[in-house]
Amino acid sequence: MIDPWAAVDPVWRPCFELAWESFQVGSLAVGAVLVDGAGSIVSAGRNRRNEPPEIRGQLGGSSIAHAEINALAMLPISDYTDHVLYSTLEPCLLCTAALRLSHIGTVRFAAPDPLWYGMDRIPEINHNLARRWTRREGPLAGPLRVWAEVLPLTSMVERALRTVLDAYARTSPGMVELAQKLTPRIGELRQLHLDQALDAVWGDLTS
Repeated sequence: MIDPWAAVDPVWRPCFELAWESFQVGSLAVGAVLVDGAGSIVSAGRNRRNEPPEIRGQLGGSSIAHAEINALAMLPISDYTDHVLYSTLEPCLLCTAALRLSHIGTVRFAAPDPLWYGMDRIPEINHNLARRWTRREGPLAGPLRVWAEVLPLTSMVERALRTVLDAYARTSPGMVELAQKLTPRIGELRQLHLDQALDAVWGDLTS
């Protein structure tokens, strides 16, 4: 396997490691890392939807225990227009609002989420929100993008969430097929380190 991290910003690695931690414990596989204008990591969070609250200042065991929310929750009120939030999955409506209210300048996402298409059009219909709107950049290209999108989707297959799967099937049928193919291997994959798991499925991600 070619080194998947060589061609991407180094911040992506801890972001994906957080997503993998979520996957291993049965939460939605999404990770987020916030960096300042100098590129130093300021905070980080991961999805903790299916876990009890354990970290002071972060949410757990809640439908809103999203990775981006947990990365932003402890930020003091200030101006963060020079900061960038990296997230493995395109921010949903909740996290998009949190980015705007936290005054984060830019969000970069590894994979698109068809459930939340149209978020980038909100500033067109609300000029007040447009005033401090967080720029959206993404997705990545190549196998890491596929990995970032299919990993949380396997949880949807596992839980048979038809509404989500139907939405994906309309825009990304190949991604649903890949998630269905990987789902029987979830137990095996959860026992591996991130790089081992990537190596195990690399052929699927590149095909």
